Amino acid sequence: MLLGFTFGPAEIAVIVLVVLLVFGPSKLPQLGSSVGKMLRGFKKEMKALKDDDLEVEDAPGEIDVTPQAQAEEK
Repeated sequence: MLLGFTFGPAEIAVIVLVVLLVFGPSKLPQLGSSVGKMLRGFKKEMKALKDDDLEVEDAPGEIDVTPQAQAEEK
């Protein structure tokens, strides 16, 4: 729900009609293809970021640089 608005069948029909008027029926396949490529690229990059984070967390021989309290003070 976006700011109290819900999208029912009438609202979706209006949005589709506006898209048809703006882009025209001949451009819709090209528009759909572009949106699909964009979403696939976005998902691919998000997966790559997630995989990189997992590699860093599981890296063997990792050096712990977390500051430690003074072990023994005299």
